[in-house]
Amino acid sequence: MRAIDIYNSGKVRIIIQGSHSAATNATEIKAKSKDDKRPDKTMNKMKAAKKHLLKIISNGNTEKIPDNIDGMEIRRPATVEQVEESINSGRFHSAIQELIVLQHKALRHTISNSQEELQNQQEKVTRLYTYLWEQMSKIFHTSVSALSSQNIDEPVATAELKEAVNALVEQVNEEKKSDSETAALIPESREWMAKWEEVVKQSVKERMCPLPQTTSDKTTSSVSDELKHMGKTIKSDLYVVAKQIKPLYPENFDVCTIYAKFYIQHFSLQLNTITEYGLDEQDTTHLLVWVHYIYPNEIIRHPDLVHNVSWEIIRPLLPLEKILDLEIQYTLNVVSLVEDLMKKSLDCEAKFWTEEKLPTILNMVYHSELPVDIIQMLYGQMEGANKVSLQLAKQLLPLLVQQLATFLERYKATVEEFIEANKKHRYFLPIVIANINSCDSYREYIRSLENHHFEDEVKTKLHDTLRKIETTGFDTLLEDLFQELKPSFRELSQKNGLCSHGTMVQIIEISETYMLKFKTLKVCYHQEIMENIHLYLVKEYIRRIMKKKVSQKSAEQQKIIANQIIESASLIKDYCIRNGSKAEWLNDAIPKIAEIIKLHDIDAIRTEVASLASQYPDISKRHVKAILYIKGNLRRSELKSITKILADIGESKEEDSPKLFSHIAVSRGFTRQEH
Repeated sequence: MRAIDIYNSGKVRIIIQGSHSAATNATEIKAKSKDDKRPDKTMNKMKAAKKHLLKIISNGNTEKIPDNIDGMEIRRPATVEQVEESINSGRFHSAIQELIVLQHKALRHTISNSQEELQNQQEKVTRLYTYLWEQMSKIFHTSVSALSSQNIDEPVATAELKEAVNALVEQVNEEKKSDSETAALIPESREWMAKWEEVVKQSVKERMCPLPQTTSDKTTSSVSDELKHMGKTIKSDLYVVAKQIKPLYPENFDVCTIYAKFYIQHFSLQLNTITEYGLDEQDTTHLLVWVHYIYPNEIIRHPDLVHNVSWEIIRPLLPLEKILDLEIQYTLNVVSLVEDLMKKSLDCEAKFWTEEKLPTILNMVYHSELPVDIIQMLYGQMEGANKVSLQLAKQLLPLLVQQLATFLERYKATVEEFIEANKKHRYFLPIVIANINSCDSYREYIRSLENHHFEDEVKTKLHDTLRKIETTGFDTLLEDLFQELKPSFRELSQKNGLCSHGTMVQIIEISETYMLKFKTLKVCYHQEIMENIHLYLVKEYIRRIMKKKVSQKSAEQQKIIANQIIESASLIKDYCIRNGSKAEWLNDAIPKIAEIIKLHDIDAIRTEVASLASQYPDISKRHVKAILYIKGNLRRSELKSITKILADIGESKEEDSPKLFSHIAVSRGFTRQEH
């Protein structure tokens, strides 16, 4: 324990050190209770010692205080040499306690002290304060790096830092009690808290500035390397501060916040400097990832930091206006990159089409890597934007969708150019099939975006472009089939009837043979091309009915023709359904026409015509008259009465209903001339 503390006020606190234990004190108290009149010898001795010391001090002879007063030991103030030894030994806390006593002694004016002696004493104290701070500041400066290093003895480093912290706290508390006279005479003993913060600031700068060694085969930019280094340093260092350094400091120092403040200040300064230069897409992305994701999620909300740092008083990494500028630059970079990559991918694909190479077969269908590249590109950019911030991804999506729309228009034109110029290509049909299959991949990706908000006009444009590519592909695949079927259909309306069962069987056989060429279409497109064939067979057969080569007045003949029509309709239906057509809406068209031809009652005919018109709203009076022409026994008034039904149901026609009769042309004058 300290024997004497001398304050500026001149008061003396005496703490007696001896062999008196708690047991001795208890014995004395007990003896006193037995005889209250008996004097307390121990208390008398303490009073005598205090009186003697005060007398000595008042005469200015503090140097002559005896080591023992009536058998009680009193510790002398430490000498300059002893304080210096404490500093050299790393006993900073003891050193500052001893130095505070010397400081007060150096500031006291006594009769025996000359001005020169006082100045000399003050200079010694000042030198000791300077020396002590130099040694302590080294510990503070290297505390984070020391405790982060695996090559350092952690308990020793912790003990050294603890000594320095305790000394700092002691001096900071002493400053609060000292007056202005102390500050003026020994300024080195003042503002230790500010000095400590400056040392922390410099140590942070030193930790953040060095960059890792680079190699000649670098694949990342210097900005990326710098961000990676500073970010890693911040996270690891603040973890050390929170876990190992904070427990050594008093709570009121708020040490984690002070360290975090300097780390973020330095990082912010570097980021602001970086943004003054032109950044590429990669560097802009790295910056935004730090601002929007890593900083708030991996640092501010880190479990070891979220409650240890007062983040609300620490400024953001970048001003809002700079963040907005970076986001704009980011979106422009991404859009430009995507546009360029899409163009290169399409050019590469178009080059492949012109080579003598068969498309890849994947899962038994012709496959192209182009949609895979395009969709992965878009998906990757959206994923990258999502990692930066959801808001940024939301802003980027419409721009990428617009780029996809532009690409699909260019892709459509490229496919059309290939079809026009390469019909003699060895692998012409496989390449067309591969491009049709590709549309399904694009369509699925577009559907995956339907929960996101972008303009309906753009969405419609995307689907319309794909539909045009698919239609062009189907027309190309079916062109030769339909050309081969034309002579057979022509036979149906030649001579004097529609009775050639063999001709219809032949038509079905030709179609089945051609369908073998389309087995490498995706299932959805195989079904769709079958529906196209289904539509063609139905409309072409109806067209031949309306050629008006046949006109029978006999009810029996009308029945025979109707039965022949029904038989042909059955052949078409069975073939198409068997091969996957889902166009069931076509199945009733030919049988209803046969029923109209078979009926004799005008009201029944009217009802059947109404049913046909309701199911196929695009039928016209000209179509109905062409059908009724086969019934050669109808009067003009009856014909007019039947066709009038179309006017009655005309307003109920649905614009979006499937079209059948609008694909079938009918001559105006009901002539029998062949088309």
